[in-house]
Amino acid sequence: MDYSQHMTAHRRLTILEILNNVATYTAHEVDIKNELARQAQAVGTDSLRADLQWLHEQGLVLANQPGGVWFATLTAKGGDVRQGLSTVPGVARPEPK
Repeated sequence: MDYSQHMTAHRRLTILEILNNVATYTAHEVDIKNELARQAQAVGTDSLRADLQWLHEQGLVLANQPGGVWFATLTAKGGDVRQGLSTVPGVARPEPK
């Protein structure tokens, strides 16, 4: 796995963690983008939307685009991957605690 793939996999895990930390497990793309930047993982809107679409295709989030803005909701499968209970190639495994 090259550096770019490693960073993408880690960012996808971070997106799952961000959604897990929201009471409704749902967040607006701007909030996700701001939180990624706060965690030193700044990303452009196109890259974030590509990640959300990819995570949606894997069944890890439900991505909706009402009115052209994106919302993402963590699924049970996404929660399992976030906790390290299952794996999906393309998403980093969480660090042991």
